[in-house]
Amino acid sequence: MDYKPGLVRLQSSGTYPPYVPTFAVPREYNDIVLEWDTQSHVAVITFNRPEVQNALSATLMEETIDALRLVEENDEVSCAILRPSGENFCTGGDFNAFTNKDLLSQRWYFELPPKLLQTMTSSTVPIIGVVRGNCCAFGVALAGSCDIVLASETASFFLPGGGVGFGCYTPTVGAYKSLSRKRMFELLLTSRPHSAQWALEAGLLNYVHAEDELEGKAWEMAKLIGSNAPLVVRWEKQFFYYIQDMDEKHAFRYGTEMITMQSLTRDGYEGQNAFLQKRKPVWQGRKGGGARGDVHAPEEEHVWKVGKEVRRG
Repeated sequence: MDYKPGLVRLQSSGTYPPYVPTFAVPREYNDIVLEWDTQSHVAVITFNRPEVQNALSATLMEETIDALRLVEENDEVSCAILRPSGENFCTGGDFNAFTNKDLLSQRWYFELPPKLLQTMTSSTVPIIGVVRGNCCAFGVALAGSCDIVLASETASFFLPGGGVGFGCYTPTVGAYKSLSRKRMFELLLTSRPHSAQWALEAGLLNYVHAEDELEGKAWEMAKLIGSNAPLVVRWEKQFFYYIQDMDEKHAFRYGTEMITMQSLTRDGYEGQNAFLQKRKPVWQGRKGGGARGDVHAPEEEHVWKVGKEVRRG
């Protein structure tokens, strides 16, 4: 099934109509909508506070964390899309939640965005961000914490700290690894909006699309990821984030062990034989299992050549 959601727009009455999901809804939320299509192996998380441009309420953040955990636990899902129901992705923190509050109340609120961002990056399910309209402060961090980001031509990105009297410190942490160093400083210090094309060149985005193509392109990519071996998709994301903190020697060692272990899963066996037999593989994911510890075979003799010399080991 294709995914063609309509945008929730402000009505003449001054209200927004309800967002109508396309797929099965596993759990009802207040500030977001979670739906998934297990046939395509894709989940969709929709921010649904269009009246405040998806400013991050505590409820929205905690519900998104809960939704990501549900997605993580569903073996039939291999990719997630994070998108807005309306015309703006996210304008960052909800000023009504922290302005004029005491120190401990503000600290409680500002602990929540890092909790959400770390849940996104620690999830083994790849997340595709779909950005349109304003993407501000923690919105930029959300984009930076997605694994792939697609944006509309009219999307706008900015860190407004200098204009509101307190710096965008935690949003910077969520975004800086995605941008080149000089572009990150420009975004941080100018406190002015930057275009989608600027964000693409800076490294924050993968692609920029026309507004009427954006959702379709995101769904196309999500389905492509979902069609791949599910264990590979999840392990590759996990592997990519782990090696960020490793030196090259340890990263190669970790990669060698990972590729060997995955080769001995049922899907590894299936993929290798399907390649040799020139047929389409049938993935089973975790249901297919892997090599058992009570099944043993002698190591084969290894033979290779260096020039004309035949070596064995």
